[in-house]
Amino acid sequence: MGVMKFDIFTKTDPRSNTGGLLIRKNVHRIHMEDINDLCLEILRNYNVGEVAVTICVDKYGTARYIVTEPHLDEAGSRLYSIIMDYLYTSYFIIHDAEDLKKAIENIAHNFGFEEELHKYYNSLLYYITRDSFGYGILDPIIKDPGIEDIELSDWRKPITVVHKDFLSYEALLTNIQFSSEEEIRSYLERLAIRSGKAVSLVKPELHAALPEGYRIAATLGEPISHSPTFNIRKLPSIPIDIIKLIKSGVVEPQIAALLWLINDAKMFYSIIGGSGSGKTTLLNAVLQLSNPNWKIIVVQDIPEIKLPMRSRFLQFYGETSEDMLQRCFTALRYRPDILAVGEVRGREITALVRAVASGSGSVTTFHASTSEEYEMALRNLLPQDLYYMLSLNTALVILISRLRIGHKIERRVWKVYERIDNGWREIYDPDTNLIMNSYTMKRLARRLLKDDIEAELDYRTKILEVTNEGYESVEKMLRKFYGV
Repeated sequence: MGVMKFDIFTKTDPRSNTGGLLIRKNVHRIHMEDINDLCLEILRNYNVGEVAVTICVDKYGTARYIVTEPHLDEAGSRLYSIIMDYLYTSYFIIHDAEDLKKAIENIAHNFGFEEELHKYYNSLLYYITRDSFGYGILDPIIKDPGIEDIELSDWRKPITVVHKDFLSYEALLTNIQFSSEEEIRSYLERLAIRSGKAVSLVKPELHAALPEGYRIAATLGEPISHSPTFNIRKLPSIPIDIIKLIKSGVVEPQIAALLWLINDAKMFYSIIGGSGSGKTTLLNAVLQLSNPNWKIIVVQDIPEIKLPMRSRFLQFYGETSEDMLQRCFTALRYRPDILAVGEVRGREITALVRAVASGSGSVTTFHASTSEEYEMALRNLLPQDLYYMLSLNTALVILISRLRIGHKIERRVWKVYERIDNGWREIYDPDTNLIMNSYTMKRLARRLLKDDIEAELDYRTKILEVTNEGYESVEKMLRKFYGV
């Protein structure tokens, strides 16, 4: 007897310790839309595997994301149910798609519907694979590389998505919808298992990472929310590099060069912004702008920040603010060159004060839309003496936001602050893209022993302007720059 082994939606042999999930035995097809009747203006057509995607604007001005899956009629749906039921009640050794194909063919032979299988083979294989190895009805949007965010606010409403090429529309309304509250609850319970976590009516809130590293937050409903809800935030497997951010206009090369200098000087800075503004993406890209031989430790609740190709890169995880604080203190015992905290929400910020005092570089992201909001949050989180110590040692605060530029919504670093006396002073002019006379530059000159820090800033700016896009390309440039 073998174990029927799927990545998701599987039945697990009781003797196995793998956290399997139940197979769905009735196919849930995404509601088919008549594109010609629905769409007033088609913005883009493309395929995600065997699924056709249409992004359009309907007659009400609503941006839509329409998924068209392979056709499967009622007769084909009955075959799906027979095959899935037999897979569920039998013990096939299924490790991959090839094993699954063989199992389907064996079932058709045993039940005598080989001819019907031939007629529906491609569609059946799609749906069975989708529901066995994939994410069910969410599979097409999870696999779409253009999708950044997937959200359900009410089980009675369709899923909405954020597409990186259509940010001006904020969210796109899909034709994907769960059929009942029970279905979405069951789905979230299975996603939790796949994430190595558990969610139930006793513990109705989930914060986890899917195996691909995508961040999921979910609730099962009452008493936390009026309906089961979830948000899945997708991150690229290879981090977006600083050159890509420069070329796409997110950050100016001179600001990137300034942050590179601050990393070298092992100073403290914060990246602030609202939800979905790109704080984590920017932090990940800027962290790469450091000596490849340095020890960089990241403390985070979900593994979002990654530095491939760095042998001295460590990650510590904590679920609660207290966990994060303890992980930060543990990280400091490793004597990092740079300590990064994924996002400060509580007492873990005190560890950043210690990092500053110990001589380690440090950086974090913070949910705040202005420097005033940031300062108010710091005052609430820190005792007065620690607040003043962190303020005095803060090199910069970088504000990244989603701004409307023309007809588009773009992510932009548009304010850079430094601490002067008891307030914050802007040192970046977005109209000229120039860094104005800055006290931070003088501090950098002293710490890096550079007589002409402006020339060094210009030199690094030019390096970034001529470096090719791509994570490996940036890493190669840095190894050459530092001679390692």
